Amino acid sequence: MGRYVKNPEATQGQTLEIPSVTTANRPSGKNGQIVFNTTTSTYQVYNGAVWYNISDASREKTLTVDTFQGDGSTTVFGNGSGNTLDGSTAANLSVEPTDATDLQIFIGGVYQVPGTNYTYSGGAITFGSAPPANNGTDSAHIIAVIHNLHKLGE
Repeated sequence: MGRYVKNPEATQGQTLEIPSVTTANRPSGKNGQIVFNTTTSTYQVYNGAVWYNISDASREKTLTVDTFQGDGSTTVFGNGSGNTLDGSTAANLSVEPTDATDLQIFIGGVYQVPGTNYTYSGGAITFGSAPPANNGTDSAHIIAVIHNLHKLGE
């Protein structure tokens, strides 16, 4: 557990001192431990199995969101099937997921369960039943597809 120490250079209050270690000198690890790794210049936390970087800017992840609209009859979205939100173009996913677990899909804000409410294969999402048509007033039936979830754990 970290400890609060008076930092002589600090102009106000207390600071938390995080132990600085090299990769070779890291402790074996206990859940929740945090260190500053001087070898990699990153803060790391032990998650029960491995030391995981939590501060490396190159590991920051960007989620991508595609929005589509249902028409009450279309069940397949992506690879040119279905419509974009404004209805002007065919629906295509902006990122190619590796599988359904890389996606979170909501219809009108309601989470859709992979394998139950939809399947994903070859760039297309197939719903078990057609998402309702967008009513044009409150976005109640907007299909939101959030990509890159697999990168959050890298």
